[in-house]
Amino acid sequence: MILDRVVDIARLQKDSTNTNKESYVNYTPLAATSCNIQPASPEDTVMANGLFGQTYTCFTTASGILEGDRITVRETGEVLRVKGKTNWMSPDLISHIELLLTEFETAE
Repeated sequence: MILDRVVDIARLQKDSTNTNKESYVNYTPLAATSCNIQPASPEDTVMANGLFGQTYTCFTTASGILEGDRITVRETGEVLRVKGKTNWMSPDLISHIELLLTEFETAE
């Protein structure tokens, strides 16, 4: 499996100054995670409720990534959100995790 990208993972946590707010905080156990990101198939795009060209499939061997996590690609600065996760731990395959990603939208 070719893992040609390095990403950082951030997870939502309660804001320490305001308990009514949450913010993304870098999740250090998954810093510098290696992965492979590819455009998603039309079927995966529909499942993620995403848009064509803004939905991706990510393959990694790192476990612990959760739906809702924010992924930042170090090389490009792209920010993506995890919309789905499939764990492919099988003796017939190389063990890996498949993530369904969409471009991260911010309310501005």
